[in-house]
Amino acid sequence: MIARPNRARLVTLVAGLALASVALPSSSSAAEGTTRLPGFTEERSAQQLDAEKRFKRAISARRAGRISRTLSRRPKLIGSPGLADDLAFSLQQLSSYGLAAGTAPYEVYISRPESIDVSMTAPYFRQAQVKEPSYPWQEFFDEVVVGYNAYSPSGDVSGQVVYVNYGLPDDYEALAELGIDVQGKIVLARYGQSFRGVKARVAEQHGARGLIIYSDPEEDGFVQGPVYPDGQWRNAEGIQRGSIQYLFEYPGDPLTPGLPSIPGTPRLAPADAENLPRIPTTPLSYGEAEPLLRELGGPRAHEDFQGGLPFTYHVGPGPTEARLNLDIAYQQQQVNDIVVEIPGAKYPDQKVVVGAHYDAWTYGTDDNTSAWTAVMEIGRGLSRLLDRGWRPDRTIVLVGWDGEEYGLLGSTEYVEQYRDALRRDAVAYLNMDGVGGREFGASSVPSLDALIEDVTKQVRDPSGEGTVFDAWSAEGPPEVSRLGSGSDYTGFLDHVGVPSLDTGFQTGEPPGGEYHSSYDDTYMMEHFLDPGYRGHAAAARVTGLLALRLADADVPPFLYSAYADEVEKYVADLNEAQAQSPIVDLGPLASQASAWREAAAALEAHIAALLDSDVANTRAGRRLLRRLGAVLRRQERLLTAARGLPGRPWFKHQVYAPGRLTGYAAVFLPALDEAIEDGDPVVAEQYRDLLVRRLARATEELEQAIP
Repeated sequence: MIARPNRARLVTLVAGLALASVALPSSSSAAEGTTRLPGFTEERSAQQLDAEKRFKRAISARRAGRISRTLSRRPKLIGSPGLADDLAFSLQQLSSYGLAAGTAPYEVYISRPESIDVSMTAPYFRQAQVKEPSYPWQEFFDEVVVGYNAYSPSGDVSGQVVYVNYGLPDDYEALAELGIDVQGKIVLARYGQSFRGVKARVAEQHGARGLIIYSDPEEDGFVQGPVYPDGQWRNAEGIQRGSIQYLFEYPGDPLTPGLPSIPGTPRLAPADAENLPRIPTTPLSYGEAEPLLRELGGPRAHEDFQGGLPFTYHVGPGPTEARLNLDIAYQQQQVNDIVVEIPGAKYPDQKVVVGAHYDAWTYGTDDNTSAWTAVMEIGRGLSRLLDRGWRPDRTIVLVGWDGEEYGLLGSTEYVEQYRDALRRDAVAYLNMDGVGGREFGASSVPSLDALIEDVTKQVRDPSGEGTVFDAWSAEGPPEVSRLGSGSDYTGFLDHVGVPSLDTGFQTGEPPGGEYHSSYDDTYMMEHFLDPGYRGHAAAARVTGLLALRLADADVPPFLYSAYADEVEKYVADLNEAQAQSPIVDLGPLASQASAWREAAAALEAHIAALLDSDVANTRAGRRLLRRLGAVLRRQERLLTAARGLPGRPWFKHQVYAPGRLTGYAAVFLPALDEAIEDGDPVVAEQYRDLLVRRLARATEELEQAIP
């Protein structure tokens, strides 16, 4: 046994190690024969790899298939009998693994369609079908909700139709150049290029009376390949349902922004909720949109307005006219998150959260029964480790979110309720949203990129050929995207500053025609998306290993030097964007981002050297590692600001946020990006200085962590 050094000797030894310019070990770990995992000592690496092998063996594609078929039998829209069945089954299943499963309930404001009526009234009358036909294998089809957009207001509106392409500002500008004004018109937009709620906001801003959104076969139909039930693409009857809540303003219960929807919380009047749309909006299939488009007159649509239907698109207005008669009721509805906690043996207050939503628009076999099935497989795998005496060092929390499809309801309310504890103790949030496929993809904050790459080298690819990493990198270096919004990581990252990632598998790019249609069912999954459920199993292994690494590492393996490098690139891009007409001097921000990168790299080398030394196995060394881990956990929090983004105070993160005109896709350095776009030097300077101060604080903490 090595004698425990005194504090003075420890400081001297560690300081010497920090000056040794020791590089971080390769993140490929066991794949290249190295002996130490990033964030672990050599001794604990061996223990970790043994636990990971046992965990991977416990995951079963066959069992995932059985669970998926059970959960997919009945539609499970928020508040439905099918969702209540899945809640009960999930709790029973998790309890059977020996896990303590409970619920976290919230009362949220939702819409529910009473009657959806869409008709073409000129040049002839035609009633549109607003629900797909069923197939013999689909049970409880009467419970499938008609095609509608959650949070659309009720309304009975009529008018001439104008085709607005994707319904984004540039499209309306192109129409204005043709002399076309949509004021008082029914606008027809195709899905794609942005979140559907953005299309509703832009239509509202341009004075449209109502909005129809349809799926064009160019992006999602026969142009892409064979359609359901002969292939994975959307057929002429398939309708993409979806929420049009203005997620880019704030997600969650529209009436309780920033506060949890629990008893005693004050609620806004609906008219005061800034994330609720104001004009009637509804979706159609491309088969039902085709007559509307075919009869349009007016100018020939620009080439980039042309879609996949077999005729030349025109923009109108008229002679096509339409009527939207939408009767949509609003009510309070209880949603129930499913929560399992596996207490940490050393640091029970520190939590690694793994989550997937379990509600769906229809049967939801892919979106999102696939991911919730994978989370339950993770639970079973962890339970097998628990049976053999293993305990995580940090607490692992498994969560099934309710109400995601309407606006990230369950996850947002949970984050708002436990905001202070999450800011203090959360290590990371791992999201899963759609894993029913064979092609891996990942999004995360940059500090987690290397960990994702490392873990994918330890999991067999669903194809059976090599590892997930091998397939992911087959055509070049693997790409990790950045997180915007549209899934349950939003509250964790954008509101609280918890390092987050989202991993999964899909089949085809873009994803196939099952999305939010009644054809997101077991037939689609087992014939086209993930036959054999091997993607489900691989997803459970990848995310499960990510959770195990973060829960058990001596120091969580965050790489903030990589994060700082990304920020430097974003600053350079903004400088280039304003090169012709400068709005703000970004030199101070570039300098501070560079200082942050250097401090992060120094601390990472310091940690690597410490983990390679005998000091790490002493009591004093372990105390130091805990302190260094706390410094790393605070880094993401320091990228948030209490005031939030300009005009969007719910969004606190200063590096990443969903764009005002993307809704889902991330915008980098959003306050600065939008101020430069708006030509507002005052706001640009305020938020430049704010971010400089936050990065300076992050840099200072990293520097002070090295003795």
